[in-house]
Amino acid sequence: MKLPLLGAAFVAVLLSSCAPTKIVAPLNEGQWQAGATLGRPQINTGSLPILGVYAAKGISSERTVYGGAGLSSSLLGAIQLEGGVVRALQAPADWTPGFSYSYGANSFISSRDGAFRLYPDAGMNMYWQQGGHIAHLSANTWVDPTWFLAEYGRGQILAPSFGAGYRFRHRYFEFQAEYKLLNPTREIHVPQANIPSTAGLGGRGWYFGAAINF
Repeated sequence: MKLPLLGAAFVAVLLSSCAPTKIVAPLNEGQWQAGATLGRPQINTGSLPILGVYAAKGISSERTVYGGAGLSSSLLGAIQLEGGVVRALQAPADWTPGFSYSYGANSFISSRDGAFRLYPDAGMNMYWQQGGHIAHLSANTWVDPTWFLAEYGRGQILAPSFGAGYRFRHRYFEFQAEYKLLNPTREIHVPQANIPSTAGLGGRGWYFGAAINF
């Protein structure tokens, strides 16, 4: 059975940013970070746990690259891989926030028939940092180049998400927590599942991560 186009769109909408914003403040040059994430966006009246893993490396003090994989997506018949870059625009100072931006892409491959989808994404982060304490506001959007192929006219070019979070970065580890609004601009329906629209503030929920630094 082929992965339906609507099903592929559903997977993309669910898994876009269904994790904490992985890197807000770029890592130090040469530093590695490896972590696991758990997202719990609202689905119907409950939530759907979504697991992922990632690795990141500080290429310079202003640029970090990352790659990751979605684990829960395999249950929906899709292998999810992602990669991208986070670059600093302005470093924080005292109570003046820092800014960074990200760009990359997520790919989905059907485990049933090999169907492939690629979704570019880009985001912005505003963050405050005092020692190891980092608070941030983030916005991200996916781009669906094949939105017009979705069934029943339910495709959309952009799938945005917005979040506010806190993370504690130690020399050897990092903990992440973020509350996110996933795709709040549109109500999505698939069999036996509903993701609220703007009035319901999208697939809102808490997202967590834990990582080691080395």
